[in-house]
Amino acid sequence: MIKNNDKISSNQVAILLFTTMVGAGILSLPADVSKEVGPNGLLAILGGGLASLFFARLILWISSKFPTETFSEYASKLVTKPVAVVLSVILIFYFSIFVSLDVRIFGEVLKIYLLPSTPIETIIITMLFASAYLVRYGLEPIARMSEILFPIMVIPLLLLFLPALSDVDLTNFLPFMRVSLMKFLKGVFVTTYSFVGFELLYMVFPYVIDQEKLKKSVNASIISTTLFYMYICFFVIGIFGYKETKEQLWPFLTLIKSINFPVFFIENVEGIVMAIWTFTIFTSIYSFHYFAVLVLSKLIKAREHSYLVLPLIPPMYLMALIPDSIVTLYKYANLVSQYLSIFFISFLPIILAFFVKLKGLGDKK
Repeated sequence: MIKNNDKISSNQVAILLFTTMVGAGILSLPADVSKEVGPNGLLAILGGGLASLFFARLILWISSKFPTETFSEYASKLVTKPVAVVLSVILIFYFSIFVSLDVRIFGEVLKIYLLPSTPIETIIITMLFASAYLVRYGLEPIARMSEILFPIMVIPLLLLFLPALSDVDLTNFLPFMRVSLMKFLKGVFVTTYSFVGFELLYMVFPYVIDQEKLKKSVNASIISTTLFYMYICFFVIGIFGYKETKEQLWPFLTLIKSINFPVFFIENVEGIVMAIWTFTIFTSIYSFHYFAVLVLSKLIKAREHSYLVLPLIPPMYLMALIPDSIVTLYKYANLVSQYLSIFFISFLPIILAFFVKLKGLGDKK
C-alpha cells in the first residue's frame, strides 16, 4: 500500500529524473566523448540523449501496463518469480553501486579542491548519512528536495559560462563527422554513464498522481538533460579543443578555474561551483539510495522502507572504498556502465516488452 505522502506529480518526476541524471558524469563527460569522437562530441551526446529517450519511454510503456505495481512485482508476471527475484537483487546492487561510485567521486573531488586534510572516509560516511536522513522520509520529501535544488543547480551553471563565450573557437568542432560509424556509435555508448538515472522509471510509476502526463515529463527531463550536457561540452571543447580536453580528468572543473570573470564578481568562483556541484551529486546519491531501499522493501514485502535505509549504508560505504585510486574508480565506473547499465537501460526493457506483447499482460486500456 502506498501512503499519501509518497505520492508525487509528473512535474516532480521530471525534475527528479533530471537531478538524478546530472551528477558525477558531468565532470568527465567532455573528456569521455572527446576521446572517442574527437570534435564531434556534441553529436555523440545528442545521439546518447535520443537513445536514452527511446529506452526511457519503453520502460515507461512497460510500467504503464501495471500502473499499481513496481518492477519487483510485475516482473514475476512476465519472466517468472525466480527470475524476477534475481533481477530485483541485481537492481538493488545496481542502484547501490551507483551510490558508492558517486560518494567516492564526491570524496575525491572535495579532497582535492576543498578539504585536502580531511580523510576521505569521513567525507563518504557524512554524505551517506545525509542521504539516509532524507531517504527514510520517503519519495515525496525527496521530490520536494529536488525541486528546491533544481534551480540552484542549473541557473548558476548556465550563467557562469557566459563570460567565456568570447573564448569559444568554433574551429575546435572541425572536422565535422570525419569519424567512422562504429567509432561514433562507441562515442554515443560512452555517454551512457552520464544518462544513468532514468531507470528509476521501473519503480516510480505507481507513486505518480497524474500518470497520464508522465510521457511529457520523461520527454522534458531527458531532452533538457541532453541540452544541458551539450551546453557544458560546447564551452569545454570549444575553449580547450578536443585534444586538450581528452587528456584531462575533470575538464569541467578546469574550465571553471580558467574563466576570467568580471572584477565585480565574487572572487572565489571555484568554491561556489563546488558548492553547486555538491548539491548536484547529492541529488543523484539520495535518488539511487532511495530506489535501492525501495526495491529491497518490495522484494522482502516490508511494510516500511525506512527500516532498511541504515542497513544498506555499510555495504555502500565498503564498496566506495574498494577502488585504490581515481583511475581504478573510473575503471569500475566504466565496467558498470558497459555491462549493468546497458543491461538495465536497453536489453531488459526490450526483453520485458517482448513478454508483455507475448503474454498480453497488463492493463488493456
